[in-house]
Amino acid sequence: MMSHPNPAASAAPPALDTAATTTHGGQLSRSLGVGGNVLITLSGISPASSVFILGGAAFAGYGTGVFWGFILAGVISLLIALCYAELGSRHPLAGGDYTLVSRVLGPAPGAAVFFISLISLPLIIAIFALGVADYLGVAIAGLDPLWTAVIVIIMATITACFNIRTNAWVTGAFLFIEMAALVYLAFLGIIQIERPITDLFDPQALDAAGGLAPLGIAGLVLAVTQGIFAYNGYGGAIYFAEETKDARRTIAKALLWSALITVIAEIVPLTAILLGAESLEELFGADLPVESFLSAHAGDTVSTIILIAIALAIINAIIAIALQAGRLLFAAARDQALPAALARPLARISPRTKMPVAATITMGVIALIACFVPFDVLLNATGSTLAFSYGFIALAALVVRKQSGAAPGSYRMPVWPVPPVVALLAIATIFVIGILDPAQWLSLGIAGTIVAAGFLYYALYLRTHPGAIHLLEADAETDEVVA
Repeated sequence: MMSHPNPAASAAPPALDTAATTTHGGQLSRSLGVGGNVLITLSGISPASSVFILGGAAFAGYGTGVFWGFILAGVISLLIALCYAELGSRHPLAGGDYTLVSRVLGPAPGAAVFFISLISLPLIIAIFALGVADYLGVAIAGLDPLWTAVIVIIMATITACFNIRTNAWVTGAFLFIEMAALVYLAFLGIIQIERPITDLFDPQALDAAGGLAPLGIAGLVLAVTQGIFAYNGYGGAIYFAEETKDARRTIAKALLWSALITVIAEIVPLTAILLGAESLEELFGADLPVESFLSAHAGDTVSTIILIAIALAIINAIIAIALQAGRLLFAAARDQALPAALARPLARISPRTKMPVAATITMGVIALIACFVPFDVLLNATGSTLAFSYGFIALAALVVRKQSGAAPGSYRMPVWPVPPVVALLAIATIFVIGILDPAQWLSLGIAGTIVAAGFLYYALYLRTHPGAIHLLEADAETDEVVA
């Protein structure tokens, strides 16, 4: 849905389309509690994958700056989570960022955010899938990354078509293994501390000679950026709002718990590694810093088991993101923000599983195609989209209270408007650092092009097809507990 914010539209809104609750004869199953939502959301974030992949890369680039960088990133992420919580409580409908932005800022920004998610979600699935072979390879030699990715995506897409409670159980089981691996990693660092935590207060990173040197402000900002990216995904709770019981009152809890658990689950083991590493120079200079720490402290056998657990965590994340991607496309189709010929099949719900099967399979096929795109292109195409998405969310949270219609029980963030203002300042800083770094120009340019394409889609299609924009606000029925 994309609603016009102009007076004329508010004076004479279109009739509430039955798709808001019936979805062309079907309805998502409102069978998740807060815990089930959190399990799926955390699975999409995959804290263990973030620690091993993004945390390891951060060690190599920013050294002990990871400590302050990820702490500051955690604060910023929690502020952004507050923005998501208030917006999601007001509009507890499937569609994620697209749903929230289109209903608060209007159809043009909504189209831009829709394009960001439409492109980035399947590409992220492809990126994750292409990395599975690296971790499964410790147990199964000779795996081809491309065809491993194809098989994983097919399996994940099929699983994502099962009913939502089954997916909650599946992702929850994988998540338990993933979190156990992180607890063990933190334990290894804590039981053999090599330095006091005060050594981390002065950020240092490897210099060209292989020694430690002070990390500048620019490097620390980049470490913060890496941390924000590592924590990303808590907003995914919104995708399951229509499947969460009493969503208007509970979706904020699911989202905030997901964000808080993610920050703790990542910063604790990363800090433990910094405290427990025998040599920071060797840790930061290793090709795979987290894996090298694990091997040195746990031995090859246990390391192999943990790396297989990370492979399962990545597969788990793919399932969860496939669930989110399907709901994004379903929400846009139901809102009729797509041409009618595409909207009809994509807005249907399976009467047996109560899942948007057609939309989920469509996004899975896009992810499969993306696997055949060069990996560097995938990274550049997704690298800067997060900052744009967060910018729109923070802006929406800044203006949302100027709008009427907040239902009783809707979540209101504390000390508003501080969280969205601070978030916007942090995002602006990230953009400035990116603009000053020529290595980021391609990524920023691609993300900017995607946003521009969304605005162009609104100008050329949505604006010229007024009937395509339906006012599908969350009415009382969307908060009913449906078995």
